[in-house]
Amino acid sequence: MAGLRQSRRRSGSCSRIVTRARCSALVTDATVSSRASAAFDAKRAAVASALAYFHDQGWIGDPAAVLHGLDREHQPRPDDTRVRSRERIDRLIADKRRPLEDRTLWAMLYSTAARAEEVLRLNVEDLDRANRRARTIRKGGKADELLYDIRTARMLGQLLGRRTRGPIFLSARIVPDDGTAPVRDVDPASRRRRMTYRTAERHLGAATDGWNLHDLRHSRLTHAGEDGATEADLMNLSGHEDRRTLQRYLKPSKEGTQRRLDGIEAQRGTWTPSADELADRMTTR
Repeated sequence: MAGLRQSRRRSGSCSRIVTRARCSALVTDATVSSRASAAFDAKRAAVASALAYFHDQGWIGDPAAVLHGLDREHQPRPDDTRVRSRERIDRLIADKRRPLEDRTLWAMLYSTAARAEEVLRLNVEDLDRANRRARTIRKGGKADELLYDIRTARMLGQLLGRRTRGPIFLSARIVPDDGTAPVRDVDPASRRRRMTYRTAERHLGAATDGWNLHDLRHSRLTHAGEDGATEADLMNLSGHEDRRTLQRYLKPSKEGTQRRLDGIEAQRGTWTPSADELADRMTTR
């Protein structure tokens, strides 16, 4: 729309500088670019109003023809398959055919239930290894600490060795010492650059059947909820500040529900006799 307003300011009349097709193309470009925005409906209404005005001026034909195909695309419901089983995650992290760098990242993403950006920005100096915590900046700029498990702590020890500073997770790319890369994003000893989100996502996808980094966060929160973690615990773990946002992760899997029900039955120490068992009891009396 900004482009349309600018064109009109320069010429005073859309019809003097563009054809009807060009008017339609400008409107289409302005609208399609906003499909991913939460304000799509409002922007589409604004475009419809502009088209009605252009039609009244005789600059374009039927506005409905221009708007055709610009309806909001279907937004799928959250996909439950993003919750990966504990067994598959454990096998992935334990798979020594994969680089230690990647496996440690996957272990930390899962144990901390953090966003990938919050983990990839970590430096060695951010670790409190005695207490298994890591200082990071959450979404929105809030400083916080990530909590990680013993398995991740052991893998971090193997990965870091004697390194005391620089990015924790590194790519294979060697950066020349010419000041072109930010100092914070380069390991001072090896000159390897900090691993990017795109690289981390590609490595995980190649090692699985198309998982993405967020799947590990989603899975961890769901598994912790299945194990009885309170809502406050989960918010503390994940960094969520809105309970409504957290709810999308708290839908237990079928396996989790069955495991919990089996545990309840085991604690009760009772069982429901089968039809055959009941028949046997009747005949022995």
